[in-house]
Amino acid sequence: MNLKEKKDFSNENDDFLHQPDNTSKWRESYYFDWADISNKISGFSTIGIVPNENKREFVFFLFFNDKREAYYREPVLKNFTDNINIMLQEKRLSYNLIKPMKEWEIKYKCPRFSFAIRFKARFPTCYFGKDASASWHQHFETSGIISGEIKFKSNHVRKIQGYGQRDKSWGYRDWHQFDHWHHANFQFKDWSCAFRKDYQKDRIDLSGSIVTKEGCVRLSEVKVEVLTNQDKYNSPIITKYQIIDVLGNIFNIEARPIDNNTSFRFSRNFDGGYTEMFDQMVIIENKDTAEKGSGIAELLRSVKSL
Repeated sequence: MNLKEKKDFSNENDDFLHQPDNTSKWRESYYFDWADISNKISGFSTIGIVPNENKREFVFFLFFNDKREAYYREPVLKNFTDNINIMLQEKRLSYNLIKPMKEWEIKYKCPRFSFAIRFKARFPTCYFGKDASASWHQHFETSGIISGEIKFKSNHVRKIQGYGQRDKSWGYRDWHQFDHWHHANFQFKDWSCAFRKDYQKDRIDLSGSIVTKEGCVRLSEVKVEVLTNQDKYNSPIITKYQIIDVLGNIFNIEARPIDNNTSFRFSRNFDGGYTEMFDQMVIIENKDTAEKGSGIAELLRSVKSL
């Protein structure tokens, strides 16, 4: 892989909270995912701050032992503060900043178990570009190494070791303006990839990069083929990607769910319809080299009411 173009983004201040503008749907969010393929443990989590709608959003999904732990809560936000130690914590889920742009800790507690992982950046942080998508003003992503454990009430401990991805975005966000989008990140031993491709009525926006320890190379095209199930939601089961970067390198990737339970559908109503989002924790394969890795594949669709 010829890496001539480096796009590294490392403004440490942007790992903290920003001052919101007056837009009602202004949102700042932190996101993490993780996968330990050997132990079939995977999951993702996000915390969103929506100050002008007086709420926070706490989301946590964990897949293990053919089981699923799902947690979603929108606590009322009475007073906005830029103190992340306050804003990114509640009784079950918390994010703790260890070193800006480099290291975070994610903790979750429920009656059956406690979960804790450390996320350490392994490659440079890649900036997606100002207003690269209509669903954020600024956005960056980082590939990392994750390590931690699940400790059950019986004191049995399951160790976690693998790769993951984090992202950070802030600005106006309104999902129903999109016809659909494809988002994914792929973690291989020596490289990773993350992208979003948005489809609106009159435009298509693509942002993302191929990343190694040398830097970030922007993408020029992503072609996506989704094979769906015959269930009532027409859910994705296999997704094929052809990814082309600005240097002309081509990557053919196929993504399949890690297990039967590692897929999730989330819907949100709006005036005139609803959006539905399908997320899958996946095993991925580079079809050109047979190298395998892990990641997440996401499809969002807007459905208009008749």
